Amino acid sequence: MSEARHESDLPPLPAAHERGRQVCETVQLYLAVLDDLSFEQAQAVLEHVYDCSSCLQTYRLLNQVTQLLRSNLEQTRPSARVERAVYQAIAARWGSAASLSREKQAGEFHERAEVSRTQRRLAALRSPVRRASVRRRLWLLPAVAALVLLVLGASLGLSTIWQPSQAFALPAGLSWSGYVLYHRQIKASDEGLPYRVETYHNLGTGELHVEATMPGQLDVVLISDGKMVLGLDMMHHVVQWNPAQWTVQDTAFDLGQLRRDLQQGRAHYLGQSRLQGQTVYRIWLPSNYILLLDQHYHPVNLLYADGAQQGQPVYDSLRLLTEDQVSERLWDMHPPSDFLPGHLPAEP
Repeated sequence: MSEARHESDLPPLPAAHERGRQVCETVQLYLAVLDDLSFEQAQAVLEHVYDCSSCLQTYRLLNQVTQLLRSNLEQTRPSARVERAVYQAIAARWGSAASLSREKQAGEFHERAEVSRTQRRLAALRSPVRRASVRRRLWLLPAVAALVLLVLGASLGLSTIWQPSQAFALPAGLSWSGYVLYHRQIKASDEGLPYRVETYHNLGTGELHVEATMPGQLDVVLISDGKMVLGLDMMHHVVQWNPAQWTVQDTAFDLGQLRRDLQQGRAHYLGQSRLQGQTVYRIWLPSNYILLLDQHYHPVNLLYADGAQQGQPVYDSLRLLTEDQVSERLWDMHPPSDFLPGHLPAEP
């Protein structure tokens, strides 16, 4: 693994297959700034996470609390009851070592709610606090993350946001043609291992380009023109047409189907809310997701409508691009000459 230090003076990454408490402590420091690492550093960190149950648990909790904070703290500040619960949990574990005053903690808590996840994490690592203190607080993350998930979920009353609202109709002249929707999602395999799915969806033609990656284990590309699907195993140079073991669809962003579902009562308008600093329309879909549209009726994200992830965004990144921002090669359904017919690995 790389011995180079991160710009925030993180310790060197451990060697491959190295184990022990110190190794996990270092890896979990890197998990806090995973989005800011180079591809090689991120791959090294995730390869350790795949084989370490302790770091995998920390990774999952960080992901969950980040999604919940992102989707809800911009809409409402936590109540005093939430703050007290978090501070009591810290005090119970660390006693007087939880050094900041209650007022300073509250100010920092609200400040973190106003900045992006990357800014929060980098600011914490760049502050003039000794590394040992940062490491010590990091071991508290799983407990605090779990507590935040439980208390925030209850205090925000997420179960109440799915009540149908007044009538809603999309503008008659609305079209998403000329746009390509990009979104990225972290999913979990059957074994609980994280893998990334990135999708480019031409909203005018229906063409799809999907890539699923798990560092060192999986790299599958799927290209669809709406009728056929070309599957490519990029690691083993294998091609397969219409691979049954992979699902290639993005039906939540089919504008024609959305119109029909609204007109026929299969989809329901839930009113407006705020997400990432903007007002959004919320529409419950028959697929049991909540579609978010901006004030121009363009896609913003999906939310989970129920279950443990209720109210959280499905995608950790979603952008609307114009067609000229995307290479035509994304839709090329001619198999590379050096790929041989075979079978793709199954979807994790």
